[in-house]
Amino acid sequence: MKNLIMILLFVLSVSCNGQDNNMKDTPLVTVIKLQSSEALLNFDEAKQYMDIEKVFGENPESKKSPQEEWKEMVTFFYNLGGNKKFTNQFKYFDYNIAEIIKVSNAQVKFVAIDKDSHIKEIIYSLDKIKDRWKVTDMQYVN
Repeated sequence: MKNLIMILLFVLSVSCNGQDNNMKDTPLVTVIKLQSSEALLNFDEAKQYMDIEKVFGENPESKKSPQEEWKEMVTFFYNLGGNKKFTNQFKYFDYNIAEIIKVSNAQVKFVAIDKDSHIKEIIYSLDKIKDRWKVTDMQYVN
C-alpha cells in the first residue's frame, strides 16, 4: 500500500510539473500581451512579444533605429489616447478574431465587424523563435 501511494504521488508530481514547464503562450495570447504592454508604455515587456528589427526594419529614409521608430509610434498612440475621441484600449468586441497556426509560423487576424470601419483587418504574423511566438509583421488593411 505504501509503495502504491508513493507511485501515485510521483506520477502526480511529474505530470503537474511537466504541464507547467511546457505551457507556452499561443499566438493570440502573444498578440494580446504585446498590445497590453504597448498600451501601458511598458517597452521592456513588449520586447518579449515582438521582433522589433523585423517589424520596424531599417527605413533608408529615416535616421532613427527600428527601436526608436517603434517607441516613437507607441508613444504617439499612447498620447493620442488622452484625447476624448481616442482610447488606448483595444476593443476586441468590434472584431472577429482568427488564429491560424502552422508548425513554426502563425497569423492572428482581427477582422472588423463594421463593414464601414476605416481599418478592415489587422493581421499579425508570428514566428516561433526559441519555443516562443513573436510578432514579426503587422499589416493594416483598409
